[in-house]
Amino acid sequence: MTKQLFIERCERVFFPHMNDHCIYPADSWPMFADQDAVEEVNPEELECEMITIPLKITGKSSPSMSSVSNWILLDDQPVHVHHRDLILKLHSLIYRQFTSQRFENLIAQAWHLSGYTDKFSTYIEPV
Repeated sequence: MTKQLFIERCERVFFPHMNDHCIYPADSWPMFADQDAVEEVNPEELECEMITIPLKITGKSSPSMSSVSNWILLDDQPVHVHHRDLILKLHSLIYRQFTSQRFENLIAQAWHLSGYTDKFSTYIEPV
């Protein structure tokens, strides 16, 4: 994706669907974290806060998707991983897993360790 495509995406896709205030979590890749470029196309009536996700966290944020798709491919399951319907179902499953109360402290700890919150919480891995 080029910088121009990123700016067009913000203008045509992201900002039109926002109301008065939005938080934009941006990947740490320089093109996506270019706050000046986003502010240029940000409508004046929209208050937009951009938060940059720390380096090397994006790949770790979706281990379930890769685990499930690897299992499907390696075990030669009769499922087409690239079909839109399956991708939506997998993301729905992953979302439900991570919104479980079991992971509440894990997510809070990640925000604290990233420096976004002062609230400290300890996450104990389930056995």
